[in-house]
Amino acid sequence: MTETTLFDSSYEDRKRFLLGPLLEAIRPIYNPDELKVLRIDSISRDVLSLRSGRGFVNRDILETVLGNLLESVAPGSHNAPHPERQKQDLADAIEEIADQLYAMIAQSFLAIADEAQVEDHALEATFALLWELPRLKLRALWNRFASLKDPAVWDAYLLHRGISREKLEELDLVAKIDDAIIQRDFQLYRSFLSEQGLGFAFDYQMQLVVSTYPGWRVLFYHDVAHALTQTGGVEGNAELYRIPVPLLPRAIAELGGRYYQADLHPETQIGDANFLDHPHRGITTGQTGVIGSGCVMYPCTLGGLSAKVRLRHPVIGDFVLIGTDAGLFGPVRIGEHSTIGTSTEIYGRVEIGASCHIGSSVVIGTIKSGIFNPGKIRLGQQVRVGDGTIIENTSAIDLIIPDRAEIPARSHVTNDGFGHPRFVR
Repeated sequence: MTETTLFDSSYEDRKRFLLGPLLEAIRPIYNPDELKVLRIDSISRDVLSLRSGRGFVNRDILETVLGNLLESVAPGSHNAPHPERQKQDLADAIEEIADQLYAMIAQSFLAIADEAQVEDHALEATFALLWELPRLKLRALWNRFASLKDPAVWDAYLLHRGISREKLEELDLVAKIDDAIIQRDFQLYRSFLSEQGLGFAFDYQMQLVVSTYPGWRVLFYHDVAHALTQTGGVEGNAELYRIPVPLLPRAIAELGGRYYQADLHPETQIGDANFLDHPHRGITTGQTGVIGSGCVMYPCTLGGLSAKVRLRHPVIGDFVLIGTDAGLFGPVRIGEHSTIGTSTEIYGRVEIGASCHIGSSVVIGTIKSGIFNPGKIRLGQQVRVGDGTIIENTSAIDLIIPDRAEIPARSHVTNDGFGHPRFVR
């Protein structure tokens, strides 16, 4: 690699070798309508080849690269500027994205003075990410579909067409959407709407989401950043072996935070079919956190309490709803189909079972008393905790809340010393 260019002959030869199988693999994921609207903005190789300083990220280039990747999973959704520089043919478009991504990844390795095998590392990381385009495209689609849980997709335009508010109130739309997610067939929901005489709404609502909703976009940025943190082989392509890319995943996460105030650490494991509602008010996840599929998350914080390198962030199951301004801190575990209410705080060694309902302004946490660490707080399945309740454990023994227990609003629950709940009030 020279001082002036990243694109030497060995790069071109290897790229050609990898590009053919990649195009063969991804071409089937695009229908003719998508290919017709696909627009990829090009960047001069002279610009891409410029060696960066220690900051290494040219944010203008990074924004273009991310926009092009977004366009590749949702053609027509980004519409890059500068028509004179656009690449529309799929082969040209993917090659352009490959060059841009390769340059950004190579700059990342060069910024830490990792000159050894930088071309090979950057090229394999580039094509490992592009090889995942079918998966990323499907994830982006399911994240858009999950956004239909928002009642606001039934907007003034649709209501103007004569839809009765009373009729909509009678329909459990979210349950039907969840069924479609579980079955992995959003046509189930589309058919349900048609049976109700509302079939015309589906395409409009999906267009509304792709055009104006930020949640699926920031989740896609996270998918890209997360893919760049991975190690090992690539399913379906024995030619590729990737190592984690330095710096760039965090830069992508930072840019997503700047755009949408959703600070998703690139190493957080996040499923698909998730709906981030109003992310501009702030959503935070941590490095070791896990979020399942089918979740609805309002502005909330999923943070850590420990400075040690270990599991220190919440693990969230499938189909969990987390309300506005909720804060979950430490190795908290939330079971599937549970609800965490608005302004609730859960911290420490807390495990909440499946299908629990935690009300608003609830505090559940383990409290260290003296030199001994407290035991866990374990809520069984289908537990209901009323608004304003406090549940705390200072005992070394786990506090167990049994299945289907109901804790009244504004209760104060502690450990009786034998692992059973004691109501202080």
